[in-house]
Amino acid sequence: MSQSALARLRLLAPLTVAAALGLGTLPALAQTAPTTGSGACSGIRFQLANPDPGAMLEPGAYVLEGVATDQRGTQGTGIDHVEFFLDSREEGGVKVGSAVPARTTGPLGPNSFQATIELPDMIGGHDLFAYAHSSFNGAESVISVPIALGEDVDKAFETAPPTTVSEMCLTGSGAVTSTTTTAPTSTTTTTTPTTSTTTTSTSASTIRFEVGNPSPGDTIHVGGYVIEGTASDSAAKQGTGIDRIEVFLDSREEGGMLIGQGSFGSGTTWSATVELPDNQTGVHSLFFYAHSTASDKEVVESVPVTVEP
Repeated sequence: MSQSALARLRLLAPLTVAAALGLGTLPALAQTAPTTGSGACSGIRFQLANPDPGAMLEPGAYVLEGVATDQRGTQGTGIDHVEFFLDSREEGGVKVGSAVPARTTGPLGPNSFQATIELPDMIGGHDLFAYAHSSFNGAESVISVPIALGEDVDKAFETAPPTTVSEMCLTGSGAVTSTTTTAPTSTTTTTTPTTSTTTTSTSASTIRFEVGNPSPGDTIHVGGYVIEGTASDSAAKQGTGIDRIEVFLDSREEGGMLIGQGSFGSGTTWSATVELPDNQTGVHSLFFYAHSTASDKEVVESVPVTVEP
């Protein structure tokens, strides 16, 4: 059965917005009557081209495409990152990938993105969650798509997965500010999984990794900066099970800069003194890579920040 206790959520942007983004008729994107966000998400337009609700996907690499923008943003698309989880992040879901829309334009035109996620070998019914984070106010627009992983839909779900889609907005504090359900029109999307793999956001359910500071959207300054957090792998027979924590300014896989490494103090608490260069002011993301010796997996977290002199 689907493991999410939240409603299946999927925000579908209006055709008028799609046209304004230069996306033509967008045949691969679900198209509905115009929907308007409210409150903290009023300027966000977030849309996935694939997968369709109830699709059967295989474990391994899978390519996702979509559009994400916040018209209130002053730089880039207004969306600084999109994160993907297998099942709800708030209920312990597994992070399977991420995308930075402003860094690389996807195949659907301006404000579009493409991401290769890594689906674990967790056979059954799940919800694929996507979180689009606004650089304007830290709010998140959330999409959830029910999928069958590694087996037929009729085996993965006791009852047929829902065909309705919904919008949910999370404020910077994590509060739900609005929820809207919409019935999508019939569309056909064909996406062929690639055979390549990525370690950018591969994670294991036994690894617990948290970054205590900075918070998303914080302003930090060039020079030395101390970061703290916790990290452990419950699969480890002794110690924390985490042998290294690396901190990069922007994604390591896309040429980001190594600015520090974490070391453990007492228990599972770690700290790192990073050095922020004075020639890298502006909007960035701090990427944290925690590697486990117990599972030989790597968990990745990213925090959008503004670096100032």
